[in-house]
Amino acid sequence: MSAGERDGAAGWGSLLGWQLLGIALFLFIPLVLFLFVRHPEPIAVSLAAGVVLMVGHRFVARPYMEAVRMRKCLWCNGRPRPQAERVTLLVGARGEGAGRELVAAVCPQHREPAARFVAFLDRARLPLRLGIFVPLLLLLAALAAAASGERRWLDPTVALFQFVVGVTVNVAAFGYLAAKPVEPARPPFPAHNFFLLGMRNLLWVFRLVGIWWIAVGALGLARVVR
Repeated sequence: MSAGERDGAAGWGSLLGWQLLGIALFLFIPLVLFLFVRHPEPIAVSLAAGVVLMVGHRFVARPYMEAVRMRKCLWCNGRPRPQAERVTLLVGARGEGAGRELVAAVCPQHREPAARFVAFLDRARLPLRLGIFVPLLLLLAALAAAASGERRWLDPTVALFQFVVGVTVNVAAFGYLAAKPVEPARPPFPAHNFFLLGMRNLLWVFRLVGIWWIAVGALGLARVVR
C-alpha cells in the first residue's frame, strides 16, 4: 500500500469514528421521545429523565458540531468530494443582531440542497416552531398531570403530539424541495442537530417516522373522538 493509500485509509477510519459518534449522539433524541411518548412507569421518572436528556443534549452535541463541521459534508455526512466547499448558516437569536455565522463543509453538489433546506426552515420558522413546541408543551403538561395522578388527558395528548409533529416534520422534509436556496439563512432549531447524521439522512428519518406518527396519531385521535 502506498503512502497516499495509507493516508486515505486512515482518514476514512477517522471519519467513520466521527460518523458513529454522531449516530450515538442522535440516539439521545429517540430516547427522549420514547420516555415522553411511551412514558414507562413511574411516569415522573420518565418525565424527569427525558427533560434532563433534552436539556443536556446540547452540551455534548455542540462540541461535536464544532469538531466535525469542516470534516464531513453537512448534507450527506460523508467526506466532502471531490473537494470541500462551504455553506454558511446564521445561528443565535434574532435579537442578537445579524447572528453569528456558522461555516460548514459540503460536497460541491450538495451546497444547493443544504442551502435550500435551511432557507425553507427560515421562511417557515413560525409554523414549524408552533408544530413542534406547542404539542411538546402540551405533552409535558399532560405527563406532569399524569405523574400527579390525573391521567385522563395523557393518551389523547400523546396522539395529538404524534400527529401534529408527524405532519410538521413532513412539511419540513418535503417543503424544502420547492424552496429557493438562500445563503446565509437561520434555522429555527438548534443547528448542532443537523451535523449528527447529516441533513439528507435526517430528512429520511423525518419522512419515515413522520408518516408512521401521522398514522398512529390519527388512529389515537379517532379513538378519542369515538
